[in-house]
Amino acid sequence: MKTLLLVEDEKLIRQGVRSMIERSGVEIENIIECNNGEAALEILKNQEVDVMFTDIRMPKMDGITLVSKASEFKKKPLIAAVSGFDDFDYAVGMLRNGVQEYILKPVDRNKITETLEKFVDEIEQQEIKDYQNKKTAIQQLQFMLFYDHITDVEIENICLNVSK
Repeated sequence: MKTLLLVEDEKLIRQGVRSMIERSGVEIENIIECNNGEAALEILKNQEVDVMFTDIRMPKMDGITLVSKASEFKKKPLIAAVSGFDDFDYAVGMLRNGVQEYILKPVDRNKITETLEKFVDEIEQQEIKDYQNKKTAIQQLQFMLFYDHITDVEIENICLNVSK
């Protein structure tokens, strides 16, 4: 995993979660921290983030709004919500907006590791899928270049597949 964004307004909790992430054994090139949803949204706009751990209740922009806005990006991160609220409505709201994991505070180290490992597997599966799609697109382009009787509809379909 290249980049993980950790969004938590309480400094001690943020530091504790970061420590658990660093000790998880999952290789992460870059961990970015911020203390509110607005700052997190700016980071998401300006750089690619693979995974985001976010609190729900924060100043300036809450986690629910952040997750909703993050889902609008073409390359959205895998998201885990970290919350002190064992409220079913919060969890459902977050899951509907694209959160893959809901972690309750106090945060359990094993749950962090389990979540990170799950996300790494998902990232690897997506990379395999992306590679296969590119390989197929190249084959279709080669077909298009060397086949004399290709129709405009076939060309359009190939171009749509290549741009995915």
